[in-house]
This record gives sequence, C-alpha cells and structure tokens, in this order.
Amino acid sequence: MFDLNENKYEIQAQELEKRYEDLGLKIFRSLYSTIKIASLYDANNNRYITKASELRLLIAEIFTDDDNLSLTYKEGYFFINTFRLTLETSEQELVEFFKDRFKALNIEGFCIYPRADAREIDKFIFSLSNFKASEDPLEAFQNYKYKLEDLQIENIVLTKIVERKEPIKEIKKSSKAKSRKVFFKAISTVQEIINQASSGGKINLTKTKRLIQSMVDSIVDDETALMEMTALRNFDNYTYMHSVNVCIYSIILGCHINLDKRRLTDLGVSALLHDIGKISLPESLIKKTEVFDEMDWQQIRMHPIYGVKAITKTRGTDRSSIRAIATAYEHHITFSGGGYPQLLQKRTPCLFAQIVAITDSFDAMCSGRVYHKKVRTADEVITNMINRASTDYNPLLLKVFINAIGIYPIGSVVRLNTDEVAIVSRNNPDNLDKPEIKIIAGRDGAKSDVKIIDLSKEESSKFYIQSIIDGDKYNIDPATYLDLGE
Repeated sequence: MFDLNENKYEIQAQELEKRYEDLGLKIFRSLYSTIKIASLYDANNNRYITKASELRLLIAEIFTDDDNLSLTYKEGYFFINTFRLTLETSEQELVEFFKDRFKALNIEGFCIYPRADAREIDKFIFSLSNFKASEDPLEAFQNYKYKLEDLQIENIVLTKIVERKEPIKEIKKSSKAKSRKVFFKAISTVQEIINQASSGGKINLTKTKRLIQSMVDSIVDDETALMEMTALRNFDNYTYMHSVNVCIYSIILGCHINLDKRRLTDLGVSALLHDIGKISLPESLIKKTEVFDEMDWQQIRMHPIYGVKAITKTRGTDRSSIRAIATAYEHHITFSGGGYPQLLQKRTPCLFAQIVAITDSFDAMCSGRVYHKKVRTADEVITNMINRASTDYNPLLLKVFINAIGIYPIGSVVRLNTDEVAIVSRNNPDNLDKPEIKIIAGRDGAKSDVKIIDLSKEESSKFYIQSIIDGDKYNIDPATYLDLGE
C-alpha cells in the first residue's frame, strides 16, 4: 500500500517551520541586546563587536531562505518577514522597547536586504539606539529617514505607518474591486496550472505563490469581500471554481486560527493544488453525472497519490511544496485516520489537510458537484458536517470554520418571519444568527428596490430568519444581488 514513508513530508515541513520559528525569535532577541549594548559602548568595544557579529550571522542565515529580512509591528504583533513572533511574558521589556521606538519614529518597522554589509548594519543599530525623535510623528519619520541617508545606509529601508484618509465607503469599494480582480486572476491561474500539468509540464509555483500572497492580503484587509465571490456558482468548469473557493475558505479559516502570513501563503498554495491529481483521471469520470460504481471509486481514490507525483515533479521538496504534497495526499484521510488512501498505520492528517478536508467538503456539498450530486442548503451542509465531527473532521477547526462563515453563509437565500425572501450579504461575527441581509422579494413577488437590513440592530428586531431555502428551486442567483465590485 502506498504511504509517504511514514509521513516524512509532514515531518520535514514541521522541521522547517520549527527552524524558522527559532531563527526569527533569535534574531529579535539578538537585535534587542545589540541595540542596548550600542547605547552603552562604541562600535570598537569588544562587547559590541561580539554581539554584532552574532546578529549578522543570524541575519545571514535568514538570507538562505528569503531575499530580505523585515521586522514589523502590526495589529499588536511583531513579525519577522511573514512569521508572527510568539514571545514569552518575561520578554515584555523587548516588546515595549520596539513598540515605543517604532511609535516614536512613526514606522511599522524596517527591511534589511542581503547587500547590507557590516558597516551599514552597525550604523543602523547605533541610529536606532541613539536617534532623538521629535514629538511630531511625520517630522520624526522624515528626520530619521534623512539621518539614514546621511549615514549612507542604502540597503536598510524603513516601513512607514500608512494612514488611510479615504472615506470608509471608498475603502470598501476599493476592497471589493481588488477582491474581484484577485478572484478572477485565481480562476485563470488554476486553469493555467491544470493545462500545464495536463500537458506534462511543470506547475509555475512561483507565480502561484504570488497569487496566493495577494489573496492573503485581500482577506486580511477584508475577508468578507473575497468570501462574497464564492457565491458565484454558474461557472462552466466547476473544477476551477471549486479549487479557488476551497483556497479562499482555507485562508479565512487559517486567519481565524492566527496563522501568520507565511503559513497562510503555504496553506493557500496547498488548498489551491489539493485536487491537482485529478488531471491524471479520465475527463469522462470527472464530469460523470451518474452515481459512481465501485470501479469509478477505485480510480477516484487514486487522485491523492497522483497529486503527490504532480507536485513533486514540479518543485522538489522546499517548504511550500512539502506542505502541498502532504495536503494533496491527506485531504481525504479523516480526522480519525480513515478515508483514503488507506494508510499502513492510522494517524491524524497534518493541519493543512485537516483544514482542506473541511473547506473541500463544505464547498462540494453546497455546489452539488462531483461526489455530492444533490445541492444542499448551507444549514443542511453544516448539520451534516457537525454530525461527522471528531470522526471525519477536527471538531475545533470545524467550530472555528462555522464561526468564520456564519450560520447563514454569505449568499444564502433565506425566508424571514415576514414571509419575505432575502440574500445574506454580510456576517456579524458577534451575532451569527443575525447577519446583514438584502430583502429581494415579498408575498407579491420580486421587489423593485432591494432593502438592506442588519438583523443585529435594535431597529430590526421585528425581523428574524425562519429558514434557508434552495435558491435554485426559485431561480434565484444570489450573486446577482451581492455587491461584487466593478
């Protein structure tokens, strides 16, 4: 029976992740101690020379994996590149030092490039330690920037705090337009990936990774804007749409369990490629509308193995591909170790595979495609998945997923207590059973003016959702009523 050499790919991925975690924390701590010593001694002192040498070695180690080193402070967390640092409570002094220093200079952080030599790094360390910032934030940033220019520091760049001045309405409009662009770019990328792999070529993982990074940024900025795009169901090729939807749902779930951007990107790549092995199956099988017989199922159960081969052929075993390989292989292995491919010894799938198992099942059942021939309403799908928690799905991840998408996911067609029909347009995370809705029809038929109501508001207390209904049955396309951008 085929097995991944006792899960060696997952182990390699965990080892790489652990290495990066440890290195990021070492750099943060070393940077702090080097700056503190710079405040007491000059650059020729042996204590400073020793500390600065240790720091430069750690920075050089980062450059073996990445083409820059950034330290930033965003939304209450410090990041080394895209990895969020997990600091001990005993290290509060370090946290407060960098928070205060960055705030005084009006910066999110800085980025060091490989061309930065020892001279530049030393000058930058002493400037961080000794520069006296003015009280005006804008003036402080500009003066510090001029200081670095005077010191001829060219390969260490500041990241200024961005202050949004657009009205909230314009920001939302811009966010929706960006999400729409990213979504359709993802559809075309999946099509390109499938065409490349089907013709025996290699998948362009670099291009795929750039796409996923833009999806992660879009979701971090406004997860609802991209989640709305999953309401588009009328695509000629379900495979493209399904891969993108699973990717979107997976990144959203990853955000809700606080994965850093680096891991969110790897998760997105893994989710987008989770079914890549199906390119090795007959097209007639993939598009078959009749119930699968045992011969069909035997072929279908091979696609995780084909997926491993397709990804391995493309990129060897770097961090992203290792995780994509493990996810492609394990996303049909249940939380209890069942499912397929059959393992030599039962084990729990890797985290990414557990996430994709949930998002893949949810989208497939809601769409009524492939293995799930019957379209189900979102509440039926959620109930079905809850009944299979602990056996098929990680119950904690499933709970987080349901909280993220809502009891009534965006695009759900619902009937109100007033007998009116509405489309769910936005979730209220603090009140999952009271989303924002758009009333589109009443007892007398479709309304000419769509009315938007936030059920969580006191003025809307007379309205509540009675049930989710099958939009297809009444020829209702939710995407028609959602604001998906220009």
